[in-house]
Amino acid sequence: MKNTGIQLLRFVLFVAAQVLVFNRVNLGGSINPYIYILFLLMLPFDSPGWLQLIIAFLLGLSIDLFTHTPGLHTSAAVLVAFARPFIVRMISTSREIEPGMRPTLFIMGTRWYFLYSLMLIVLHHVYLFLLESMTFDRFFITLTQALTSAAITFFLAFLSQYLFYYKKK
Repeated sequence: MKNTGIQLLRFVLFVAAQVLVFNRVNLGGSINPYIYILFLLMLPFDSPGWLQLIIAFLLGLSIDLFTHTPGLHTSAAVLVAFARPFIVRMISTSREIEPGMRPTLFIMGTRWYFLYSLMLIVLHHVYLFLLESMTFDRFFITLTQALTSAAITFFLAFLSQYLFYYKKK
């Protein structure tokens, strides 16, 4: 129960941070960091797939309600939750993943976390930006905006690892 309460608090904090802070960060017109997706990336490995999809749906829906985007963030978050187990299997080493283990930089290692977070953040951002533009007329501009936003979000993901998960030995 304690873990559920902590996860609920993290959920609310990620939504609030996205809506109140990061949605107001607008670099170069339409380059926005979407840090709410980090909540999905940090879910424990042993979370059931159906639960991850429901959480992703609720997370995306929460962002959509506050930003008046009809389902864009919901579908992008669900895509990330759907792709997450495949990405984990694709990049996992022979190291056994224990129950309750989280995909953090300091538990899984720099290379693993780099690949894991980069692939899921880029997937999320490219999908979201292409869906938002609804055209391929400005494909390269949209792709550039998506990749730039993904790079900023990726940097913030690494920064958050050092701020919240770093443990001195």
